[in-house]
Amino acid sequence: MGTVTRSSSEVYSSDSEKGFAMNHSTSTSPELDAGAKFVLVSRGSWLHCGYHLTTSIVAPVLLTLPFSFTLLGWVGGVLWLTLAAVITFYSYNLLSVVLEYHAQLGRRQLRFRDMARDILGPGWAKYFVGPLQFAICFGTVIGGPLVGGKSLKFIYQLYNPEGSMKLYQFIIICGVITLILAQLPSFHSLRHVNMISLILSVLYATCVTIGSIYIGHSK
Repeated sequence: MGTVTRSSSEVYSSDSEKGFAMNHSTSTSPELDAGAKFVLVSRGSWLHCGYHLTTSIVAPVLLTLPFSFTLLGWVGGVLWLTLAAVITFYSYNLLSVVLEYHAQLGRRQLRFRDMARDILGPGWAKYFVGPLQFAICFGTVIGGPLVGGKSLKFIYQLYNPEGSMKLYQFIIICGVITLILAQLPSFHSLRHVNMISLILSVLYATCVTIGSIYIGHSK
């Protein structure tokens, strides 16, 4: 009789019931640290995952698309956007295959660091993937309040051209909001915030598209 291969969701359910003890009992699997155990507590659905992924991938890039298309033109912009979409789709598909494979072996990859350690080795995980993740997170934490502050100031000047508030004040406002959101214990706690962000991203893309068509026909 043929054997049935379990999916990662089935592995997850099985591990949840057993307390994740069996998967990490071998000598090749390191003992779960506090961060890994905390991740395993999450009960988010695939819909919540869609909120997180779409917001983290689309929202930061979406603000730069009009500027990029201005520099590249319609042909170059569409070409590079399509290429980026293909690369992103391939990368995430490859990532899902790797995660599924290791889940079936009984070693769930909870973080990029864990995956890099098993695939590339502990040296690459510590000295390449770790610093790269830190640099991306550090740049995002700095760039987010800066872009948000500039956007808030622009909106403020539209409604109050003679207003006295300066750019640094709006940056401080966005920084404080970021600091408050950073206190939430997990990504699952951000699901409602990311859902709102997803809706705003769709509305922004719609407004930019309609505005571009309107300006193009008005000339």
